[in-house]
Amino acid sequence: MVGRISRGALMQELPQANPWWRTPRWAKDDPHLSEVATAPFTWAPTVLDDVAPPNLYALRGPRRVGKSTVVKQAIARLLQQGVDPRRVFYFAADALGTYRDVINLFQTAATLFPDTADQPRFFFVDEISSVPEWQRGLKWLRDNTTNRRDCIVVTGSSARDVAAGTTFLAGRRGEDTALDRLLLPMAFPDFARCAGFDLPAPPRLPVDAFFRADGRDACHDALVHLGPLVAAYEAYLLVGGFPRAVVDHRRSARVSDRFAADLWDVLRADLVTAGSRRPEHALRLLERLVAGMTSLVNMSNVAEALGVTQPTVAAWIDELVDAYTLFILFQASAGAPDLRKQRKVYPIDPLVAWLPSRLSAAVAAPDLSQLSEAVLAGALLRAVEGPATGTFGRPHRMFVYRSPSGGEVDFHLTPAGHALESKYIDTASTGDARALLANFRGGLLLTRSAVELQAGFTVLPASVFAWLLDQPA
Repeated sequence: MVGRISRGALMQELPQANPWWRTPRWAKDDPHLSEVATAPFTWAPTVLDDVAPPNLYALRGPRRVGKSTVVKQAIARLLQQGVDPRRVFYFAADALGTYRDVINLFQTAATLFPDTADQPRFFFVDEISSVPEWQRGLKWLRDNTTNRRDCIVVTGSSARDVAAGTTFLAGRRGEDTALDRLLLPMAFPDFARCAGFDLPAPPRLPVDAFFRADGRDACHDALVHLGPLVAAYEAYLLVGGFPRAVVDHRRSARVSDRFAADLWDVLRADLVTAGSRRPEHALRLLERLVAGMTSLVNMSNVAEALGVTQPTVAAWIDELVDAYTLFILFQASAGAPDLRKQRKVYPIDPLVAWLPSRLSAAVAAPDLSQLSEAVLAGALLRAVEGPATGTFGRPHRMFVYRSPSGGEVDFHLTPAGHALESKYIDTASTGDARALLANFRGGLLLTRSAVELQAGFTVLPASVFAWLLDQPA
């Protein structure tokens, strides 16, 4: 197999990709960091704050979420800490064609600045999942060169590819216990701050706390902010947490058509990868999933509506899950996901749910009740599954519950056994939590503004819950 890019070409491209070798003022001209500098808020995820040699990290997340920006912020932080700029390397992998190009990249870099060769280096390779068999190149480098002592950070937008690659590299990734990192759109508390709402920094409560007296006390204290919290939450349901969408909202009170189109192009490209050749298939698939996102998905019905087979629909959904566009909530069997039963499919961000109606006037917009359930599902997913797990899109500790008699509870958390139901309403009665009470004798009912902070069966505004919930970023 012959590489696509020569060492001579790399020798020319590396200095262009690493301007900090030439000037300490590089950040003001960097397209990622200059966009951050002009944004009407500060958002600097800490997901790469602690990277260190000799570890090999994988940063995953959806496209357009800001992975390249976070990488550049990590580079700027290293330089501010006094790391020699010549020990820090960045390269966008879309210029590479094969795993041999990956080897060429690192070996070319090794010939530069020989006076720094006795110290570990920092390598950041962006969107490495675009390179077929990239892991073969890194495996060879970690086994046969001094790159085994370097800090390497690779980013990618495919859970399947990056996870398979890092499994292939087992034993060659270093001693850090958190080598897989995940970057998702802003959670609600970050959005509320970045969108400019006048709210204090919230205390962060683990899920378990909401089922204890101390957690109910914190919820009671937070109710003084209920008015602005509901306003911020409903803005979040319309805008979502992609940084560019929040910038648009701050500047014009609306997500731009350009960014919505960009997000759609990404989603469409992922489905092309999965074998979809007709644009209307992508639109109709997402339309069907958004319309039914609070219900168990009937794959046969979706397949019939799209004129394709059920395995094709399942493969398309899996592709969007692997691209961090959607996530799945299964029913459980013996404490594990039951792959035979129907499941729910949620968008990872509210803006994804708005795309069909933004693209076609004939498509109905999602209602706030649906969007609230999806947002709460995502918040719980972050809280329960954690930010670095390989099962993020297919959780193993969070399920949709369906009783033998057909009663359904939105969220059942294991092993704690907590149950939560989403009802975006202003007044609530026990009838609104019939399945919750019948199957779990209580739990947490998440509403728009209804409140009843009592033990056993707690009624709490969704905005308060999402604001207080500890959602690791």
